[in-house]
Amino acid sequence: RAKVCRFPAQPDVEEVVRDSAGRMVTWTGLGFARVRDGAGLTFRVDNVPYPMDYELLLRYEPESAEDWEAVVSVSSRVLPTSSRCGNLLPSEQMYRESLPHSQRYVLLSRPFCFEPSTPYEVTMRLQRAGVTQRHPGAFILIDSLVLLPRVSELPGFHGAEAAARQEELERYQCLEVFRMAPPHPLAQACARLVCSVSALMHGGALPCQCDPQGSRSSECQVQGGQCECKPHVIGRRCDQCAPGSYGFGPLGCTPCTCSPEGSVSQLCDKVSGQCRCQPGTVGRQCDQCHPGHWGFPACRPCQCNGHAEECDPRTGTCLRCRDHTSGRHCERCQDGYYGNPVLGSGQQCRPCPCPGYPGTRHYHGSACHADDETHHIVCLCAPGYAGE
Repeated sequence: RAKVCRFPAQPDVEEVVRDSAGRMVTWTGLGFARVRDGAGLTFRVDNVPYPMDYELLLRYEPESAEDWEAVVSVSSRVLPTSSRCGNLLPSEQMYRESLPHSQRYVLLSRPFCFEPSTPYEVTMRLQRAGVTQRHPGAFILIDSLVLLPRVSELPGFHGAEAAARQEELERYQCLEVFRMAPPHPLAQACARLVCSVSALMHGGALPCQCDPQGSRSSECQVQGGQCECKPHVIGRRCDQCAPGSYGFGPLGCTPCTCSPEGSVSQLCDKVSGQCRCQPGTVGRQCDQCHPGHWGFPACRPCQCNGHAEECDPRTGTCLRCRDHTSGRHCERCQDGYYGNPVLGSGQQCRPCPCPGYPGTRHYHGSACHADDETHHIVCLCAPGYAGE
């Protein structure tokens, strides 16, 4: 199948990565291309193993109960050279296909002859069916384009035995299993037949090519070639992190563990593990408030009366109060100082004149305050000293 797409300029087409945790998987690879009504999407096909006719199958998911359609064309900048495909010009292939909202895949009405070592582009314009006005808020999810071989063209399906093989393939619906996303496990009766089809197309068995970092061994499944992956690693070769994990390496990948309250989604950067944070939250997992705020996930500004910038992220108690202030909100003066340091009062904390000032040799007070009526400074004397 072809899963590599070229996206036009945003926001007409965007990548939608899905995390399989806690939901039924209805897609292949990492997710979908989300295509706006009237936008185009191009698939690159450059790994065809055998020159023959292939049926084109498009997997998709609608976002609403509307039918869509695709205007499809197949092209190549290189003229076909094989005896099988050389008599067909790519420009002949352009057609309109219906994408009913009740279905999840559609087999396009015309096959196309692909050959090896030739790059092709399958381009389609996707739009809502039966309307002329394009809607900027309407989208369809495109999963993948699948190339299904016309098995009857293979050498092993010619002659007397071919009819029996062909009949078995059709009776057990062996090729239909590859239409759904993701494909279901093969029936036992189909395993031998499909393995034969693959060997004929590729000229024998294929090497596993399991990634030495992401896989548990160099061996893979006989059918399909799936390698055994380390934790949170995916891909046929076990060569990439699963959605919702990061840090591909010898131990596999690490779950993102993005904060459900502070992050936009459970997906993170594949290398750094940085989650996408909601406004007002920071940290790799988006589980902290911005500096100067506290009370995650309901982050709010620290209230320190202008005498500190930071507070305890859990309790909101101000840290490192300046200007000789103290208290949870830096709302009172330190012992040895007096005044009203609350923001907006216009006052500052000044040293108590008892009789010197805090820190001097002649200071014998422990605290002081201004009398509400006389505004005189009343000193609280240190032990062994008395005021006048």
